[in-house]
Amino acid sequence: MRLGELAERLGCRLEGDGGLEIGGVRGLEDAGPQDLAFLAQERHLPRLAGSAAAAVILAEGWPPVDRPTLRTSNPYLAFARALSLFHPASVPSPGIHPTAVVSSDARVAASASVGPFSVLGPGAEVGADTIVEAQVAVGAGVRIGRGCRIFPQVTLRDGVVLGDRVTVHSGAVIGADGFGYARDGHRYVKIPQIGRVVIEDEVEIGANVTIDRATLGETRIGRGTKIDNLVQIGHNVRVGADTVIVAQVGISGSTRIGSRVTLAGQVGVVDHVDIGDDVIVGAQAGVTKDIPAGSVVLGSPAIPHGEFKRQLAVAARLPEMRKILRALEERLAALEARLTR
Repeated sequence: MRLGELAERLGCRLEGDGGLEIGGVRGLEDAGPQDLAFLAQERHLPRLAGSAAAAVILAEGWPPVDRPTLRTSNPYLAFARALSLFHPASVPSPGIHPTAVVSSDARVAASASVGPFSVLGPGAEVGADTIVEAQVAVGAGVRIGRGCRIFPQVTLRDGVVLGDRVTVHSGAVIGADGFGYARDGHRYVKIPQIGRVVIEDEVEIGANVTIDRATLGETRIGRGTKIDNLVQIGHNVRVGADTVIVAQVGISGSTRIGSRVTLAGQVGVVDHVDIGDDVIVGAQAGVTKDIPAGSVVLGSPAIPHGEFKRQLAVAARLPEMRKILRALEERLAALEARLTR
């Protein structure tokens, strides 16, 4: 693809030879004389001198460089779109594989694909242009929207609803029973989990994620939210739009999480708390109470990040402060001894 055409398709401003042929997209160090590379931070510009890349994606306002350039306000986004152009996802042919088991009253759109050994239960629906890959278990009454991709060995339990353009990666289990029990003396009695899970449009769910069905009502994941691998979301949780939940996060039941929230890796959230819009929770933090919108918190229990940093600074000085305290205690003891003579 010529660089000028690439600039148009990516919405970038071209500097240099638009007729240059680009054969692929690579990282700066690996790029060859027909590759496009990118830099996300201006401080890394000196690294460009050692790269063989034919052209580079850079931010507007950065200094000029020694090769053709695509200028944009968001180099990382342009890089992502360029990768999609050069490496489009493989798409199987529409139709139902002969080894798939499809209930007689399930409905599969003519443009959809159902892979080998997948199972579609009674009343299941698969929308247009959706791809259900191999060994996917789709329960009774599950509704999958248009343009979704369900990777191998995903389980969608009864009544789960997926919107349009949802991606679910391998090993995810959506709609398993919520973790609910009532005490009867020393024994536990299971509380039936009769709700459902609703995944809104354009959500991506990572590998081995578990999202539990509601006890009553629904567990809901808002439009555009992205969930990393190995995340546990409990029953009746509600997550807003465009939220990012990073790997190994655990969210307990009936928690409310707003829109545009970031939960970094290994965050733990107790049940029945509200996390407002635009909150950032740092890695390994423990959320034990409500967090107002726009807050940035760290630590366990999670506290405002400025306070957490001050505590860390004090903790680092504890050995020195201990020595000072001992010296003061010794001086005080000596002073008291002189006064009692």
